[in-house]
Amino acid sequence: MSIAAQSSRRVMLVPPLFDEMNRMRTMLVDVMRSLEALGVGSFLPDLPGTNESLIPLEQVTLSDWQKAIETCAAQHKISHIASFRGGVLTAANMKTAEHWIFTPAKGATILRTMLRTKVAADREAGLTTSLAELASRAGAGPLELAGNIIGPDLFAQLNAADIPDLKHQRIVRLESDSKPADGQITGSALWLRAEPDDDPAMSSAIAQDIANWIGQ
Repeated sequence: MSIAAQSSRRVMLVPPLFDEMNRMRTMLVDVMRSLEALGVGSFLPDLPGTNESLIPLEQVTLSDWQKAIETCAAQHKISHIASFRGGVLTAANMKTAEHWIFTPAKGATILRTMLRTKVAADREAGLTTSLAELASRAGAGPLELAGNIIGPDLFAQLNAADIPDLKHQRIVRLESDSKPADGQITGSALWLRAEPDDDPAMSSAIAQDIANWIGQ
């Protein structure tokens, strides 16, 4: 998805991963529209294995995602990257780019949340599973988590993926988040909602912060 592609100021938005993307898609589109009103062009790529991709997710690795983001940025001559949550893990190798990062998350944190959801769903279905058992199964073959069939290579790479410390970065968090940040925004943790939702005021604030970060 691309908005105001001809603008002289442009940014690539890197989406959150898995079900967090589904919960935050409306917010990301709102951010793009707000950026357009501020004179900033933006585009939101689909990661391999997601949405209309012809590649099955179970065949995709984190390395594939990283290569895809690098290639996309190069094709569109983009030097400013705005990553959301685990999306920063896919942009970790772009050392010379300018990075705006919203509430970054480790790969293990994202997987643990999905594993816990799987354990709870199994319990409701009368099955007994544990985090350790599911992690072991994920290492041996594809595992369905929150509607996503994740292959062992992607699981292993994500589980080992820490938040990158990039040279040119601005980390932004919610005001309710006590972790270190370069800026804070009032808003809602949409990635924790049970259903997709939006927060127009937060989307507007995010767009304004990105526009200020890009500058003139």
